Amino acid sequence: MVTIRTCYSLPEAQVIQSRLEGSGIEAFLPDELTVQNDWLLSNAIGGVRVQVLEEDAERAAEVLDGKSPGNEQEAAKTCPHCGALLKESYGFWLYPKVLLALLFLIPIRSKPTWRCPKCGRNS
Repeated sequence: MVTIRTCYSLPEAQVIQSRLEGSGIEAFLPDELTVQNDWLLSNAIGGVRVQVLEEDAERAAEVLDGKSPGNEQEAAKTCPHCGALLKESYGFWLYPKVLLALLFLIPIRSKPTWRCPKCGRNS
């Protein structure tokens, strides 16, 4: 086992563990239960260690540094008509929906649409 990160809070270590496991790398937190029982011990033991198998250490470092293709965010959406980057828009109807939700305590969903700032079309 190789320690690839040391975190001073358990939630931070669990987020890193989740990112690694989402990329197919098995990660371990050997100090998890110690810090869960008494969070003040985190400083005494030097934080929560995030460990991976030795053969996965290099790939885990790439995932955490954002260099892995499996970890990249979704590619930027472009307009199929003019090629400009699209912006997320909720449109005019978001405001009446919020007003109705506040007045009548009704949860109302509003799905965003993608709008091209260059040609003005919705996608």
